[in-house]
Amino acid sequence: MARIKELVLGDKINVQTMRGRGDTVIGRLLDGRVVLFDQKSQFFNLLAPDQSVECHVIFIHENYVIMNPISEPEEISEAEEISEAEEIEFVYTSEIPEIYVDDIVEELEKLIEKVSGNAKVIPRALLKLIRMEQKVIRLEQVIIRILLGEA
Repeated sequence: MARIKELVLGDKINVQTMRGRGDTVIGRLLDGRVVLFDQKSQFFNLLAPDQSVECHVIFIHENYVIMNPISEPEEISEAEEISEAEEIEFVYTSEIPEIYVDDIVEELEKLIEKVSGNAKVIPRALLKLIRMEQKVIRLEQVIIRILLGEA
């Protein structure tokens, strides 16, 4: 099962940019932390929402990360956005073994305990969705048994 790699100083990752407060440009990590960009970077003034930019991690905090853009940002095409949405839909509709769901729930619960404030919002929402999905599956199984006359 793929897990979110813990960031360390100097890591090089691609970040998708988005509009922040006011006219700022930010990014967001998979764990929910905000990405702020180093204003001293030669590429800082080129950043705009809906771009992808390669960055080095230069500062890590519980709720945010500061990154230094190391290349010119690239526009994200609609085709790339659609393909990402299709991948997410495929994962959602595919059968995931129960053991992986248990691992995910356990990791989300650990993450919720480690972080504070707004960083808890996304893991809590994911946990709630997983639990709702499990209830729907159980309900479907009960309905099938009733229809088959097994209940």
